[in-house]
Amino acid sequence: MRNRLKSFFKTVLKLAVISALLYGIGRFGINTYESHVFVPRSPYSVMQTQNSITIKWQSPEFEVGSIEYGLFPDALDKTLADAKKTKKHSITISDLNECTKYYYKVSSNSMSIDNEDRSFRTLCKEKEAQRLWVIGDSGKAGEDQTRVYNAMLDYIEHDFNNLNMWVLLGNNAYEKGSQKQYNENFFKPYAELLKRFTPWAVIGNRDAKRWAFYNIFDFPTKGESGGVPSGSEKYYSVESGNLHLVMLDSEIYRIDKNSNLVVWLREDLKKNTKPWVIVALHTPPYTNGGHNSDNNLDSGGRLKKVRENLVPIFDEFGVDLVLSGHSHNYERSKLMINHIGKSNTLGKDNIVQDAKDCYTKPINTTKNSGTIYQVCGSSSKLARAALKHPALPFAYEQMGSLIIDITPTTLNSKFLSIDGEVLDEFVIKKDDTPCN
Repeated sequence: MRNRLKSFFKTVLKLAVISALLYGIGRFGINTYESHVFVPRSPYSVMQTQNSITIKWQSPEFEVGSIEYGLFPDALDKTLADAKKTKKHSITISDLNECTKYYYKVSSNSMSIDNEDRSFRTLCKEKEAQRLWVIGDSGKAGEDQTRVYNAMLDYIEHDFNNLNMWVLLGNNAYEKGSQKQYNENFFKPYAELLKRFTPWAVIGNRDAKRWAFYNIFDFPTKGESGGVPSGSEKYYSVESGNLHLVMLDSEIYRIDKNSNLVVWLREDLKKNTKPWVIVALHTPPYTNGGHNSDNNLDSGGRLKKVRENLVPIFDEFGVDLVLSGHSHNYERSKLMINHIGKSNTLGKDNIVQDAKDCYTKPINTTKNSGTIYQVCGSSSKLARAALKHPALPFAYEQMGSLIIDITPTTLNSKFLSIDGEVLDEFVIKKDDTPCN
């Protein structure tokens, strides 16, 4: 009897192991398919620099596609074409003027392309005023996503000339960031934006469930868009006008104390000469929204790693603003430094300026001059949450996006709700004048 039971349990164990292996193989096959399956896709831009840009699209058939472009919509006097027939088109336009708007038209025989008002701008060495639209966890198509988008359009008076840059904080295509989900939740709802703006996006935990993100987007690795060359698409900088924008992968790339990302970040910030520094990454160091930064196991410990390994670098180089998503709410700090523990360790020494909506900093990068942290992960989803982190006193269980306006000496950020109401606003001043 004992031998029979032993044999039975061995058989059950073998079947369990075989089932687990088959499940794993099956999941791997599904992940691979959903990450790489071919889907037709309208043209969009990547790799925006001061003198070049790349246009990508995917056609149903193998063919030679082409781009006509020029300084005026009725005078597209230059043409570039694919070197050979392909379904996955990628054409780089070089030798452009910096800080200049160009119009373009894409031709691909097997697909109908909407070329009305299609344009792009090169990055600027200098610019008096800049406006960014920032969305986080925006990848769920539907009424809420549309309303958040329309609130921004109303704010800029439906004039895309009133917008300069588009930043996405991850979870750009729910639920798993597959090729098809990117088409349905990103490319289709934001089609008009994609005709005019390069999407500067970081990867979110949902995007990281598949491998499509770094296939869809191309990012600078050699400092083409500004900053120190990183050698990796997972961390890099973009410079335009008065802004040094740092983009970090907090999901796939391990953020350890001596990781390549951390080493590069310190070097990049050390060599920055722009007056404003914004860092964008999906996982926030502080949150009491849909996620809880006091829970060391939350999100596989990534919130803790960001807080312990990146916040000291933000302090060292006086980063002005850190933008994150992940929690499906809105949260914002005061100007703060050196808070690397849990929420109950926050003290007066961590608050540089205990103000509500106006802060001052020196024009030159200064150690421990303070950083503001904003969590905006409610651009298409909303979660019930306590919103009681003491470092984030300005918090709303509301959907929305960020409008950030930058001049050489001021940075103004607004949380624009789904209803078009400005629920939170602050300004950082570097013009040697006090707050009123």
